[in-house]
Amino acid sequence: MSNGTPIRRILVALDASPASVEGLKAAAGLAVRLEAELVGVFVEDADLLRAVESPFIREVCFFSPYARRLDRPQLERQLRVQAEGIRRALAQIACRRGLAWDFQTRQGSVARELIAAASEDDLIILGRVGRSLSGPRRVGSTVRAVISGRRGSTLILRQTFYADPAVAVYDGTGSARKALDVAAHFMTDRETPMRVFLLADTREAAEDYRSDAEQWLKKAGLTARFRPLISSAAAVVVYSVQMENTRGPLVLPGEKWQGREEELLNLVDEIDNPVLVVT
Repeated sequence: MSNGTPIRRILVALDASPASVEGLKAAAGLAVRLEAELVGVFVEDADLLRAVESPFIREVCFFSPYARRLDRPQLERQLRVQAEGIRRALAQIACRRGLAWDFQTRQGSVARELIAAASEDDLIILGRVGRSLSGPRRVGSTVRAVISGRRGSTLILRQTFYADPAVAVYDGTGSARKALDVAAHFMTDRETPMRVFLLADTREAAEDYRSDAEQWLKKAGLTARFRPLISSAAAVVVYSVQMENTRGPLVLPGEKWQGREEELLNLVDEIDNPVLVVT
């Protein structure tokens, strides 16, 4: 890519919800900054299609006291109508911004189909929250499956996406350098310092990371505010993000969290910022 970032396509999971439209708008804004292709993926849930074949499944309408049987052909028609509406919305947003775009309809589990549609050089954008009627707000099952089952960058959104000031975690790894690169492309105000957390085992290592990051940012025409974190515990990262009082994305190097997916998901649960895991 001409922009030098490791991201060449941005895939966004789409459905008929208002949150999905917000995710699409955020994806389009990022695609402009990263000069990436925008790809919408609509997945017909195979579990739902199988479920309607059960004689016990009924559709309940908010405007009627009656439940009615919903068969598979009816559901497939509804899904096709939804997919076409979403495709038109994607086309309109992408064309307005001058973006290359594509739209795919797939059938299966959302996580599995997103992973299948993406390469390691792609960014997947997902809404983070799964909801139950009785439990607390938690990371959804699709986010969990993508984070655990994919090697590639994933952006997890709550609602509206704010690009800057970004908060990048730097730990000297290859994915940390990519994280700085991507975070730099998020910065719409070049005068605003990027926030950089130096994740290190010792103060001396943190100073080495600071020197390395400063040199890279200087070449990119950016400045930063640095904060050493002599701990990789998720709770420490969460507290530090909250102290920054910013709505920009937290950009994490994926190498640090390999094998620690549950801890990473707990981190995502605890902060309101978008979280981008870069590998």
